[in-house]
Amino acid sequence: MAIRFQELYDETSKQYQLRLLAGERGMDSVVSWVHMVEDETIVSRFGGTELAVTTGIKAGTQGWLLHLAASMKKAGCAGIIVNTGRYLSAVPQDVILWCGQHDFPLLEMPWEISVTRLIQDYCMRIMQQTHREAESNAMLIRLLLGKEVPEDFLEELGSRFRLEGTFRIFCMKPVLTAEERILFRQAVLRLENVFGLWKYGARIRFPYFLLELNEAWVLAVNDLPDSDVAQLTSRIGELFADFFADGRLHLGVGPACQGVRNLKVALSRARTALRMACSMNRRVVDFDQMGVFGILFSSSDPESLKAYADSLLSPLDAYDRRYADTLRAYINNDRSLTRTAEAVFIHRNTVSYRIHNMQRILRCSLSTPEELFPYQIAFLIRDMGL
Repeated sequence: MAIRFQELYDETSKQYQLRLLAGERGMDSVVSWVHMVEDETIVSRFGGTELAVTTGIKAGTQGWLLHLAASMKKAGCAGIIVNTGRYLSAVPQDVILWCGQHDFPLLEMPWEISVTRLIQDYCMRIMQQTHREAESNAMLIRLLLGKEVPEDFLEELGSRFRLEGTFRIFCMKPVLTAEERILFRQAVLRLENVFGLWKYGARIRFPYFLLELNEAWVLAVNDLPDSDVAQLTSRIGELFADFFADGRLHLGVGPACQGVRNLKVALSRARTALRMACSMNRRVVDFDQMGVFGILFSSSDPESLKAYADSLLSPLDAYDRRYADTLRAYINNDRSLTRTAEAVFIHRNTVSYRIHNMQRILRCSLSTPEELFPYQIAFLIRDMGL
């Protein structure tokens, strides 16, 4: 889990004499780095989740601090610490009011406290947390792959997760250029803000872990109710909207699986949903809604599926490619000649003629559900885009 502003504040407020002026509800935001900022123009280069510290050197410029705070809020930054006592005697009331109204954390620190020391300290804490997270992720990946982990790691994990509870995995597969990878990772950090522990706001308050595995991003949520799955899926869609829109990102949503030892099963099913999303060019696929595709996409031998479909349908393709479309419509319309004709825009007599021809070509009467079922499966396999 990434480090959050609230944690930094709780651990260092006395040391640096920090005073929270406004934006308490936004304090649970992730902090990815800390910058010294004296001019709002640099904010446009931020990726979001940054924390800024300013000495107020532009205090002579009317409205500069309010504009800086608004620019940072728009960029998705974590908050701002104002060093008062030299250039700025006190934070203006209009800035305090605005930050309170927009839940943007605004803190004050006296001039006597070293800005450099605070920035170095915070950045070191962020790097240490990143290192701890990398070590933890290595163990979590072992669990995801069904491998053993040390008992002391499970004990530590038990302090953060309910190990016997359910785990649901959201698996994202992006296709990115080197430049887009930076933007995508920034969006990943913003995704962590969805899981705020702060008591205010519409946040999803469940234990989670988020990591990269084999060029895919794996988000595992502990004890997420079925009723909250749609909300979280929607938030992911909003945060990664640009990538979804261009077809460069697909999401597979797995079912709830019981217990931390079943993380491998949870990942496998989320990956199955992801394969369907990628193959059929869908933004999001939920395993629980895949139906028979859940079985087909779970196959470890897609070539055998393709061969099966071709063995049934290639005789029709060789005779007349329109015949396969007619047979599909015939199956989908419960063998009704009239509805089949309407579906493929041909005369009813033409449908009857084609069905008789198909019976001869396939050596099958095509008259019962049992006879039609293999062809229905064959069409589903072709829909998989193998």
